[in-house]
Amino acid sequence: MSEPQANQPINFSSFADCCKHKDSLSKETRHTVNVLLQKAGTSDGNEADKILSNFTELDFNNRGITDINPLLGLINPIKLSLSDNQITDITGLSELTNLRELYLRDNQITDITLLSGLTNLTELNLSNNQITDITPLSGLTNLTKLDLKSSRITDITPLSGLTNLTKLNLFNNRITDITPLSGLTYLTKLYLYNNLITDITPLLGLPNLTRIPLSGNPITDLNLPIELTQNYLTLSTKPIDDQKATEAVKKIYAAIGKEAPEVIVCSSPQAASLELFKLLEIDVRSRDRISETAVTNLVWGKFLSHNFFQWVDVGFSGWTLWNALSNAIILEPNADRTLVSELQELLANDLGSMEAGFGSYFKDLELLSPTNLLKEIHLTKFFISKFGITLDEKVQELLRCKQQLFEECGCILPFEKICIICDRPLHLRFDSENRLHAEGESAIAFADGYSLYFHHGVKLPEQYGKVHPDLWQAEWILDEENAELRRLLIERIGYDRICQQLQAVELDSWQEYTLLSIDFNEDFDDEGNARPVFLLKMTCPSTGHIHALRVPPDVASAKEAIRWVNWDIDPEEFSVQT
Repeated sequence: MSEPQANQPINFSSFADCCKHKDSLSKETRHTVNVLLQKAGTSDGNEADKILSNFTELDFNNRGITDINPLLGLINPIKLSLSDNQITDITGLSELTNLRELYLRDNQITDITLLSGLTNLTELNLSNNQITDITPLSGLTNLTKLDLKSSRITDITPLSGLTNLTKLNLFNNRITDITPLSGLTYLTKLYLYNNLITDITPLLGLPNLTRIPLSGNPITDLNLPIELTQNYLTLSTKPIDDQKATEAVKKIYAAIGKEAPEVIVCSSPQAASLELFKLLEIDVRSRDRISETAVTNLVWGKFLSHNFFQWVDVGFSGWTLWNALSNAIILEPNADRTLVSELQELLANDLGSMEAGFGSYFKDLELLSPTNLLKEIHLTKFFISKFGITLDEKVQELLRCKQQLFEECGCILPFEKICIICDRPLHLRFDSENRLHAEGESAIAFADGYSLYFHHGVKLPEQYGKVHPDLWQAEWILDEENAELRRLLIERIGYDRICQQLQAVELDSWQEYTLLSIDFNEDFDDEGNARPVFLLKMTCPSTGHIHALRVPPDVASAKEAIRWVNWDIDPEEFSVQT
């Protein structure tokens, strides 16, 4: 007798009845029945039927389920999770009309017709399936949260009547027209990135939006024109004129109603940090322990970055939309984010060493960078052209001042009493993917000699950066504590050269792990005898990258080394090696 076919309707009156005929079921259906029995904690079908009928929440995520027909006998679940399975046919859900929450992400569903009758649903997750037609969702008007991420959707017209939605995820689809969303006024979170949207006007009528990522869409006229991008790149390594930079700063302070500050032009981020440190050191000596904010206000005055910022209000969710569009503007290559981060790190390290503890003060300070200024200038003009916004004279003057600031300055730290300007770097070097990169030389260099080193976007210590990667030394791996740098060293030096240079001997192996011994005279026992260095090498099964970690020289096997690395967890217990 042939095996019954999977996903054929089960003509049984109850789950208990289904269990009685378990031997006649297909392999896939039997698996689902076994999962349900396991959930009930019994192998008795009648007892399991009673137990499962009392459950209001059922979680069957990642259980290898293909056939969900046995669920037909369950009438009471309010919340059902079936994510991370191999489900294609959802026939078994059609009669679960009490459901309020249904989670079906990461399956292989193409047809959702049978969901149309689940009108009590308030939350539905269908992300990472193969859905193209969402018409069956049009009648699910009680939905407040809907996730359709990473599907194949082009037409979202059926969503126009789902007016109770507060959260909608449409990330990574093929949507071009978002007009059907214009009436969903309760939306607070709307995820639209990675689609084919060109016109964002329908979003202006959504008053409650607090989050709306738009990156990865070809929004008309949003990206900078070529000539503006070229000007940005030209200015990025042009030394600033101290006099013109000072004049630009004084003008923008006047535009926001502030007195002209003392302007200090510094040759690099390091020089800027030292300058601020010097000012604080002089003034703090005469004061007892007081708050860092109080000290900085006395010495520098309040931080004014936000005073310079002026977003264009288009009504309703203007700020949310402005912020989303600003994040969607792509400027490449772009080193400003790295320079700002570097300056913040220097400030945190230099000032954090002081008794008052100023390091934390700079974590949330938003420095003015040429990139941020250019985005704001361009976005203001975008709003004017797209939405017919008219700027008053004060805002127009501020816009002119920002344009001058962009043209004449590098990164800026604007306080009430002083304004620190960092000169631009002498050079910036990138790889073909616009990541900071140089080999045997600095990727970023300033006139005072301050330099930063990067290898395909990974920041390097000077010890590595000044040496061409072909000459990197295998013994560096033994002392490197940073996992990312250690991985980079291994990848670039190469496993064969590492073994050759360090004279590594393979002692043992288990699956993708190898225990190596290296004669390296840096560690000695109590009697003064050199002890070998032991490394545990692992080849990542998903990426193919080789990783290595130093382990104690007294481990006897690869498995013992793995246990040491993983806090005595036996490697046999790992579900996936990572």
